[in-house]
Amino acid sequence: EGKYLTRRIDDNTFINFADLILNDPDDALYNIARIRTSLAVMKDGQAVFTNLEKVYLYRYVFTKGITSDDLIDLHDTDRIGDREIENALRQMILDQKNPDYCRNTLFQNKLLWIARGYAQTGVSYCEISDTTLVKKDASVHMLKQVHEIMPSIYRETGVRIRFLAAIRRIPLMLIRDQIDTDYLQDNLTALRAVSVDPYVAGCDFVGEEMNDIRQLQPVIRELVRIAEHDPTFVIRIHAGENDSLKDNVANSIRCVADALAPGQKMPHVRIGHGLYTANLKSEKGKQLLSDIRKYDAVLEFQITSNVRLNNLSSLKKHPLKQYLHAGVRCVQGTDGGALYGTDSIDEQLSLEKMLDLNHEEMMLMRNAEKEVAEQAERDFAYKTEQMERLCAGRTVEEVLNSRMAAEEQITGDLTAGPRKYSTALELETLIRELPQDKVPVVLAGGSFNNDQRTTKTNEHGRQMIDELLDRLDPAKVFFVIGHKLNGYEQYLAEQNHGRFEIFAIVPTMLGRHEIKKLMQYGLSVRISIEPTGHGLYKSFAYEIFKRRPSVLIAFDGNSAGANLIQEARNGRGGCRIFVSSHARALKAKAQSIEGYITMFSRECPQTEEILYRISVLADTEENKKGTAPQQVV
Repeated sequence: EGKYLTRRIDDNTFINFADLILNDPDDALYNIARIRTSLAVMKDGQAVFTNLEKVYLYRYVFTKGITSDDLIDLHDTDRIGDREIENALRQMILDQKNPDYCRNTLFQNKLLWIARGYAQTGVSYCEISDTTLVKKDASVHMLKQVHEIMPSIYRETGVRIRFLAAIRRIPLMLIRDQIDTDYLQDNLTALRAVSVDPYVAGCDFVGEEMNDIRQLQPVIRELVRIAEHDPTFVIRIHAGENDSLKDNVANSIRCVADALAPGQKMPHVRIGHGLYTANLKSEKGKQLLSDIRKYDAVLEFQITSNVRLNNLSSLKKHPLKQYLHAGVRCVQGTDGGALYGTDSIDEQLSLEKMLDLNHEEMMLMRNAEKEVAEQAERDFAYKTEQMERLCAGRTVEEVLNSRMAAEEQITGDLTAGPRKYSTALELETLIRELPQDKVPVVLAGGSFNNDQRTTKTNEHGRQMIDELLDRLDPAKVFFVIGHKLNGYEQYLAEQNHGRFEIFAIVPTMLGRHEIKKLMQYGLSVRISIEPTGHGLYKSFAYEIFKRRPSVLIAFDGNSAGANLIQEARNGRGGCRIFVSSHARALKAKAQSIEGYITMFSRECPQTEEILYRISVLADTEENKKGTAPQQVV
């Protein structure tokens, strides 16, 4: 209750888009334009960030749609008025007459049109990450459909489509409350059963990079066991996507290597992104380069995704050239081209022009892609032969179903690291509603770094907080901080002495030490739906920035802090944002949205401006109380 922003469309909404076009040709152009707008990812990387959840929901209608009970005959194709849609409809009519395609399911038709799209851009091999392959009740049926249609698709297009079984490192926010705690065990059990299928190339850790990959070491160990029996098995890990977890690339490779059985060869390892690591010129960085070469890992770069997800605001230190010159195999990817409105041609042009790659560097990437694709085709042929031996007169569906039935359930805890506790239970007595008659002042200075970096306070920052506590009115203002109680946030709590209400927005799970600190200072608490601190910025947006006027004072932070600033900028409530020029990552974010942020520093503290802006908002709220009738909620 109260956790989610209510939307008119969610993942339980059924919309027949074809009906809006085919059964209403007079308004088809109007409806097509509106449908496209609802599915579009805005080209402005700053704007898309806050709307990504909505885009996920709308596109879910297409990616996970089902066949309508009321099928529509294809007719009046020339009355639509949109050439692209009309051409597609004509091809669909031809497909209905084609014996290879006339009995296609909705899923099979999507594969057909994906392959046609790739063929137009010169792509002959692709892998699609899909969570269906780790679901016991759906994976075999999906692969049955793949085997039925892919030979015909390959004959027409020359495009080989294979799949990576997508494992969510953290369940999607939209479905998190519906996820059983044993979902990882179930995922791996299902994957072991279907991993023998030639269309299963391997696995892919997907989802927002908000946790240390070492927490998933037990999961990686199980995947390496699959690769022990299938030397073609690919282990793909999204890592190095943001600067909060710069050791994730190195730790991903190390986790796979440490899980190898005696005498086992390193499986195919691919790292999605590899954007943020230790400085590649440092000893730590040189060791990373050595390990990547030693284990022949491949790095995939998706520049559009990095920009759209707010993970790349400057190209000056992009590491691609360094990797190429160090002999690391690098390829380009889209990270979900349809979602981010890009394709392989756009990505190639972006890498070449934005990173100023020369011909030799582009050829290094081209040769790496050729090697990966050729190896994948050899692996497909090998697994096809193995599957034929397994079948021995049975169908693929029968083989996979028997394996699924015989597969022993994986048990035990598949997460590593210190034990975490439910904040809803442990902090139950501290949970409060945010005051509606006061101005929220969000103070970021301790909770928005990674675990390896601690915010250190300085004298001018402490003086700013002292002045805020001395000169603001507790009857009109309250403070909101993160969950760690470090740095400036801890200083605020220590110096408050009960004068102001201070709220901490905390993740669903915390360690015992963090819980103890929150209880020690007697703060009020709001429980986020995010399981880790890296995603808390979303809850700040939902609780504050999207709903009401506010002030954000950001002393320190890395990508999590930058995301907080972006959400404050995008929020409809109106937020006055003040950012320390001494925080390098936050300063870079502030410069990328210049004009909306006021910088402060030791030389120019801006304390008076901050006090003035808070007072204006407080007076505005006070006037509202005097003129508007009270509402009973």
